[in-house]
Amino acid sequence: MTAPQPASPTPEGQNQSADGLNPDGLNLDWVGYLRAREYRRALAAARVGNADPEVQAALEDLFDLQEALRARRLNLASRLATRLPDHTEAMADPVPFRRALDPQGLLRSDGSGKNMLEAAVSVLVAAEAERLTDPSSLEARLAPALAEPLTRAEALNTLGVLHALQDREAQARQAFGEAFAHDPGHYRALTNLGNMALEGGDPAGAEQLYRQAIALNGDYAGAHHNLGVALRKLGRLNDSVRAIKAGQRLSVRQTKRDQDDELKSNPGTQRTVQLLRIGMIVLVVVLVLLAVRGRF
Repeated sequence: MTAPQPASPTPEGQNQSADGLNPDGLNLDWVGYLRAREYRRALAAARVGNADPEVQAALEDLFDLQEALRARRLNLASRLATRLPDHTEAMADPVPFRRALDPQGLLRSDGSGKNMLEAAVSVLVAAEAERLTDPSSLEARLAPALAEPLTRAEALNTLGVLHALQDREAQARQAFGEAFAHDPGHYRALTNLGNMALEGGDPAGAEQLYRQAIALNGDYAGAHHNLGVALRKLGRLNDSVRAIKAGQRLSVRQTKRDQDDELKSNPGTQRTVQLLRIGMIVLVVVLVLLAVRGRF
C-alpha cells in the first residue's frame, strides 16, 4: 500500500485538500467564502493561506466596503468601489477572483466608465442628496443599488426609512426585515426594526433588538441612545441614563468620523482646511514672536 501523497499546492502556494482545508484543518477556501459573500472569512482565509497580495487587498476593500455601507459612510464606500478593478488587473491570476465575483455583477461596466458596484454606490449617494419623498420614485432611483448584492441591504434600509417617516409601518417593517435578512450584519436595519417595535408599544422587544444591534457593532451611537429610550419606558432609569450617555459619547466620535469622510471625498475642501490650519499656525507663531519682543 503506497503512502498518501501530500496535497498539491494551490495557486497561492498553500497546501490544501480538495475540500479547501489545509493540513491544520483550517478552511482556506477564500474563493468559496467570496462566492458566498462572506467577505470577512474570505479575507481571513486569504491572509492565512498567503494568497496573492492583490487578492488580499481586493478582499480587504470588499470587507471595508461592506462595513462602510452598513455605517452609511457612502463617500468612503464610493472610494473603495473604484479600486476593485485596479486590484483585479494587478492579480497574478485574476480568474478565481473574477469567477467568484462576476456572477454578482460587481466588476461589469455600466457603460459610463464605472463598474456596476461603483454605480450602485453612486445611486445611494445621489438618493441621499435628492431626498425623494415618493416611495415609487425612490425605489426606481435605487434600482441599481437594489440589484447589486453588496448595496441591496442599504437600499432596502433607505426605502424603509422613507416608509417609516410617512407612517407606513407595515412597509417599513418589511423593508427593514428584508435588509437584515439579506445582510445579517446590517446593524442599522436591525436598529430600525427596534425603532418600529418601540413605536408600536413594545419596549421589551425593542430592547432585545437594540442589544442585538450593539452586539454587531458596539460603537453604533443610535442603538445605544434608542436602547436608553426603551429602558426608560421600561422604568429602568439608571440603565437608561448609562445607555444614553454612551450614545452621546459615540455620537461625537461618529460626527468627527463623518466630517473626516466628507473632507476626504472633496479634495478642494480638504486643501482649504489644510491652508486654514497652516494659516492659523503661522498666525500663532507671529503672535508669539511679537509677544517675546514686547510688541503685543
